[in-house]
Amino acid sequence: MSKYKTLINPLSGFFKLFINSFLQVLLILLIVCGLKAQAAESSEMDYGLRAHQGQSKWLEPAGVMLAADTDQQGGQVEEESPKEVEVIQTLEIDLAYDSFEQESGWVDQIWGRPSRDHIYLGMWTLHLDPGDDQENNNELVGFSYKGYYGGTFINTHRDRVWSAGWQRTLFQQKYGEFDVGAGYRAGLMYGYKKYLTLYDTRFFPLAQAVLDIDYKGFGVELSWAGVVLTAGFYYRF
Repeated sequence: MSKYKTLINPLSGFFKLFINSFLQVLLILLIVCGLKAQAAESSEMDYGLRAHQGQSKWLEPAGVMLAADTDQQGGQVEEESPKEVEVIQTLEIDLAYDSFEQESGWVDQIWGRPSRDHIYLGMWTLHLDPGDDQENNNELVGFSYKGYYGGTFINTHRDRVWSAGWQRTLFQQKYGEFDVGAGYRAGLMYGYKKYLTLYDTRFFPLAQAVLDIDYKGFGVELSWAGVVLTAGFYYRF
């Protein structure tokens, strides 16, 4: 027997099955977005009615507030204060969302909206193209904040890898106490062995389709990239 163990490329067969990783991400996202048939929310933004100091205020999608003062005649238009804008933006991130219905133009539909904020702890990998000497416990530590992602993990060959990029949401819906969201990550990873990369560097593209399922902020994230499936835990804040 040869004393040398053959190194297995965890992404072998990837370019044989698909044109590129970006098309794979789009494929799974289109499938996940079939959940929209179960969504009860309308594609138009709902108007919120609030009472504050004897006034009735309607929040318009464009961020303009119409105020009808019961003590004065006629109506007045006033701009929202920075505090009110911040509250509205926070509420919008938690609302039901479907980019393919609520956004106009294919660029905006694919871009979606920023992912909610997460802290990721732990990740386990299942390789659809199995080989010898593969590390399945990846010990991920990462975060997403205002649509940006960063993290570090141990890859298949036990190398420390650092990753960063964008994290976007294309679909979000609440089912009872459970929140379900689907989207993607796109960016770069650093730390892979040179022979695994396209241009003999240690950089490798990051392209993942992600599906989040959480209960009151604690959840599981499933992701897919090429011939690799992953599962990990997170806390949403």
